[in-house]
Amino acid sequence: MTDILKIENLHAGVEGKPILRGVNLVIKRGETHALMGPNGSGKSTLGLVIMGHPKYQVTAGSMTLNGEDVLEKAADARARLGLFYAFQRPVAIPGVKMADFLRHAATNVRHPERKEGEELMPMREFRKELKGKMEQLRMDPEFARRYVNDGFSGGEMTGPRSCSLPCCSRKSPSLTRLTAASTPTPCDWQASRSPKSVARRWVC
Repeated sequence: MTDILKIENLHAGVEGKPILRGVNLVIKRGETHALMGPNGSGKSTLGLVIMGHPKYQVTAGSMTLNGEDVLEKAADARARLGLFYAFQRPVAIPGVKMADFLRHAATNVRHPERKEGEELMPMREFRKELKGKMEQLRMDPEFARRYVNDGFSGGEMTGPRSCSLPCCSRKSPSLTRLTAASTPTPCDWQASRSPKSVARRWVC
């Protein structure tokens, strides 16, 4: 089945200020959409509303993924459906290695019932999977040993954030929003299907 995100007549705002006024958008698996416009036009707001940021209120319209209502779901539930939001400048976490961070995240996403302190996914299994994804992305293995986003340049952050999506999901992401992406288009809606460039290899 082809994944389809459908947005109809979406109105939303923040703190009583309307920002989105009747957005209509249909995105299918395998498509890339570029959202372009001046600052303050609502590009980031749309992404945050899609992901369920509690600060933003939807006042009208609908949003479904494969016919299932998304607006009533919390952000973590939307992520489990296959919706992701990736930032160009995520927070740095000195002292926490990328591999350890991804192993914890992957275990929690794939086993949401897990409680802190319980066993993580087997190290050998995770290392094999992580190595394969990094090879697909043509990433230096050294990234896995570096602290999370600590001292990374904008370009260096592109690889780790792309690698985190397939490692931390139970299935290939249906739809990912890359904000201010380090690619020719300022904002890409990256729908996952056949990879045609390094930026899309995490969907294999």
